[in-house]
Amino acid sequence: MVKKGSTIQFLLKGMAVGESIAYLSVSEQEKILRAESQHELRWGSQTSLALATTASLSRGYQLADVMIHLQNWYKKRQYAPMGTIQDIDDVTKQALDNYTKNRDILASGISTDNADSENILSRMLPVSLYLYHQVGVSFINDESAMLMLHRIAGLTHNDEGALVSVGMLSLIVSQILDGRAMSDAVENGLAFGFEYYSRHQVFVDELKAFYELNLPDFSNIPADKIQLDGRASTTLEAVIWSLLNSESYTQALKKSLIHGHSNSIVPTLVSAIGAIYYKDDLVLELGQNLIVKRVFTTVIGQAERSSRFNLLNKPANLS
Repeated sequence: MVKKGSTIQFLLKGMAVGESIAYLSVSEQEKILRAESQHELRWGSQTSLALATTASLSRGYQLADVMIHLQNWYKKRQYAPMGTIQDIDDVTKQALDNYTKNRDILASGISTDNADSENILSRMLPVSLYLYHQVGVSFINDESAMLMLHRIAGLTHNDEGALVSVGMLSLIVSQILDGRAMSDAVENGLAFGFEYYSRHQVFVDELKAFYELNLPDFSNIPADKIQLDGRASTTLEAVIWSLLNSESYTQALKKSLIHGHSNSIVPTLVSAIGAIYYKDDLVLELGQNLIVKRVFTTVIGQAERSSRFNLLNKPANLS
């Protein structure tokens, strides 16, 4: 049966569903995943930032425009209607405040160690789709595409470790979009990432954070061996572990919730990636329970009409 819904629709609604469910009690999570609850779903800042990024890229790639959309979320509460759960991490806040003061698009991002943060990963997923649809699965061979990826991330989180995590995640997503099985997508994405970043001296030292994730038996490690510490690379470990140990969207989301209420970003990412991989109708059904559906209708409609997130779009070299 052919599933209805575009890739960007599954991604954004999957993200919102995952983030919303992460805030609920365990009993309510279980009811929702058994389709026994119509609980209103209230997404958080991870989804809102992804919506802002998508809205900007629907107009084409302009780095300043991405920053303006992030500022509109921060200052005007766009993409974050009343009733949604919004907060801002210290790194993003500092970067957006920097831009307000200096208006320097390339100098606002934070490059200190605390910027190697999991908070960059969710809003970069729409960028992964954009690059795949505009350039193709081989965007890693296009330096202008990789520069775009790093610069959009670097608007807020400009630490080398964060940029490598964003690259690894994006390469895995591109493999999924290219039709690879999950295990192959992870293996190929990591291999391409190691090959690319090992050629750039500024990133070489960051690769050690991904050695365990790159082991053949990574999926067999116990979940409690993944020590979430807020860094992008360890969160990526938990996300990949959840996806590799699942055979359905629902199972993947359940696995992501093993990591507990202390981390809402893991289920946000797992739900988003699982949604585009499985294209389960449950994602769209649960999307009907989002507190303000109009926001998604508007942003998804813009993205679909732009053809910049369209799988049928013929890849073209960005340069």
